[in-house]
Amino acid sequence: MAGGRTGARRRREGRGNGGLPAEVAGPAGAFLELVVRALGLERAALLLESSPGALLVPVATHGVGDLPPCEPDAEPPGGPWTLALPLRSGLRVAGMLLLAPRGGVALPPADVDLAGRMAEAAALLLEHAQLAADLVRAHELLARADRLSALGTLAASVAHEIRNPLVSVRTFIQLLPERLGDQEFRTTFRDLALGEVERICGLINDLLAFARPAPAQVEPTDLNELVAQIVRLLDAEARRRGVVVACMSDPALPLVTVDEAQVKQVLMNVILNAIEACAARGRVEITTRTDESGEESSCVVAVADSGRGIAPEHLEQIFDPFFTTKDAGSGLGLFVAHEIVTHHGGGITAAPRAEGGTVFTIHFP
Repeated sequence: MAGGRTGARRRREGRGNGGLPAEVAGPAGAFLELVVRALGLERAALLLESSPGALLVPVATHGVGDLPPCEPDAEPPGGPWTLALPLRSGLRVAGMLLLAPRGGVALPPADVDLAGRMAEAAALLLEHAQLAADLVRAHELLARADRLSALGTLAASVAHEIRNPLVSVRTFIQLLPERLGDQEFRTTFRDLALGEVERICGLINDLLAFARPAPAQVEPTDLNELVAQIVRLLDAEARRRGVVVACMSDPALPLVTVDEAQVKQVLMNVILNAIEACAARGRVEITTRTDESGEESSCVVAVADSGRGIAPEHLEQIFDPFFTTKDAGSGLGLFVAHEIVTHHGGGITAAPRAEGGTVFTIHFP
C-alpha cells in the first residue's frame, strides 16, 4: 500500500493472517498505531508467528505494502529498517517490530529505549491474546465434545425408533405378493407403511439437524419449534426410561434472535438432563412463555422434572465445568448450556420445586 496512508493497517479477517486469530491481529494493529504516533515513524511493521516455531507473518503495517512471511532469523522484509526489535516468548523469537523514522535518520537513544519497552509490552500483549484465543478454542472443543456425548445417548434410542417402523414396512412387503388382489389390504397397509416411512424421515431429519448444524448464524427463530424438535428426538429415550414428557407451548411466543444450532444444544442438554433425573414413571414438563416482569421482555423455556432434586450445596456448582453427580456424566452439558445462553445475553437458573424435583428456567432476550 502507498506510504501516504495514515494509521496502521490491520488485518482482521478471522484467521487469514497466516493462521493468526482475530484475537491477536486486532490488538496488534492498535499497538502499532500507538508506536507510530509515539515515535513519529514513517514506516513500521509488526510481524508475529502464526503458531509456535512457524514463519513470522505481517499482522499490521504502516507506510509499506504487503510484506512476505519470513524466518525469525532472516533479514526482515520491506527494509531498510532503522530498528528491528525481536519479540521474545521464552527463548524463541515470536515476532518482530520493525521501525523506520522519517528521512531514514537514526532514532535518539531515548526513543530507542522507549521502542525497546514497547517491544517488551508487545510480547506480553501477544501472550495474553494467544491465551484468549486458546480459551475460545477450548470452549469450542468442549461444546463439540458435549454434542458428541448427546449424540451417543441418542443413537441407541433413535435406532430403536427406526427399527420398529421398518418391521411394519417389511411385513407389508412380505405379505404383498400373497394379498395383491386384496384392495383393502393394499390401501390400509400402504398408508401405514408410508406413515412409518415419514416418521423415519422426520426422525432422521431432526437428528441430522442436531448432529450437523449449519454455520453459526443469528436470526429470528421459532423457539417453540426448536423445543418440539428436541422433544421428538428425545421421545424414545424418555419412553425407554418410563418417563412422560409433556410440552406446553405458548402459541403467541414471539420469535427470538438466536443461533438455532446452539440453542438446540442448550435444549438438548437441559431436557435430556431432566429425563435422566427422573425415576421410572417420572414426568418432565416443558413450558414456553413470555416474561414481562423485567425492564425488557424475554422468552422463557422452563424444564421441570420430578426427580429427587439437586442438593442445596450443589446448586452453586451445577454450571461449573466437569461438575457432575452422575456416575457416568461428563459434567459438560449444563456448563455448555450456561455458556451459550450467556453469550446470547440471556440467563439460565436452577431451582427446587415445591412438589419435588428441579426446574431449569432459560431466558432469551
